[in-house]
Amino acid sequence: MKWRLFTAALLIAGLSNSAYAQEYMFTYSKLYSPLKHNLKQLDSDVKVGLFFTNFATKQPCSIEKAWMEKEQHHEDLRISENGEVNVPVDDNLRSANPLVYIHTPANARCDYSLVVLTKKPFFGNIDHSQLEVTATEMQNLLGDLGGMFSSWFAPDIEGVTLEFIPGVSTEILLSNGKVIPVSEQGKAILKLSDLRDGVTADIPVKTQRVMPYIKQQA
Repeated sequence: MKWRLFTAALLIAGLSNSAYAQEYMFTYSKLYSPLKHNLKQLDSDVKVGLFFTNFATKQPCSIEKAWMEKEQHHEDLRISENGEVNVPVDDNLRSANPLVYIHTPANARCDYSLVVLTKKPFFGNIDHSQLEVTATEMQNLLGDLGGMFSSWFAPDIEGVTLEFIPGVSTEILLSNGKVIPVSEQGKAILKLSDLRDGVTADIPVKTQRVMPYIKQQA
């Protein structure tokens, strides 16, 4: 790894000049705290992911580049196709506490977002048992993130939010003939109650992200 000298306090800052990308900066320790829970979820199908979400479209922003720096050291971070910034979770890095930089497009407001999501996309036939396992693992992870008393107050996960690239998919067919629409923003809600009594869902294209669905309080 090549490394360069940088010293700065913890902050999240955007460059004001619209001719340049927006630059966000974190200390590694800020990201380590939530991402460390992934070390406990090695056998789980869900994880915590770092994203920057477009304020207008609610879709992941396209990350131009991301890297870590500490003194003379520099390491680029991998960006997944769905926009996730893959920050390694490591105790040695936590001790070194490098700075983490993310460049997002200048023409969009991109908000820092930690998301609970599945490690793999949903595609094809989905039944109740598969969805129930996913919802349970998401519930457990949210409980870990919230602390030892969070399970007393956390609302139940009633299903998943399926996110697609906008315009790719228009609807999800259930085996009982019902149809779940996909919004213009590329999102659809698949509830556990939709898949009762042996009903299955046919997801025609791979999801971009699969996240928890929690019913909004009236």
